[in-house]
Amino acid sequence: MSESNPNGANGTTSDPREQKMWDFYVSKLANGIENAYESAIEAGYEEATARQITVRSWFIERKEKLKRKDIFSKAEKVLDKTLTYSTEDDEGKVKVDLLRVQTDVAKHVTSTLGKEYYSNKGEEALKDMLITFSSVYNKDVSPTPKTN
Repeated sequence: MSESNPNGANGTTSDPREQKMWDFYVSKLANGIENAYESAIEAGYEEATARQITVRSWFIERKEKLKRKDIFSKAEKVLDKTLTYSTEDDEGKVKVDLLRVQTDVAKHVTSTLGKEYYSNKGEEALKDMLITFSSVYNKDVSPTPKTN
């Protein structure tokens, strides 16, 4: 067994130091410190390996997953905020454009995130809701075609 890899990791067995290093890295990142080298040293990697840790495929993959998780979390917050905007102004008039946005967001969320709870029937229900809204408020809320 080599000194630089005392744990015997190979192509099929991962090095336990990877998880330790990742845990140290994420912990520091949560405190606003991004230092993969220091985390690798703490996990037991030699200095030469620690300097190259950020080019390792496992590190790159985990960092990309973490980035996607962060982006998804931010998107959820924006969606949540969008769905809670009032669709009526101070005079009680319906903000049709905002209602369209909220309906589009709701359709997107139910079709992508809520697949286990909703089916395309949910989309039909939203269309029915728009038709009802149109007849009650005498406003056309059908999607408007985009113009360039």
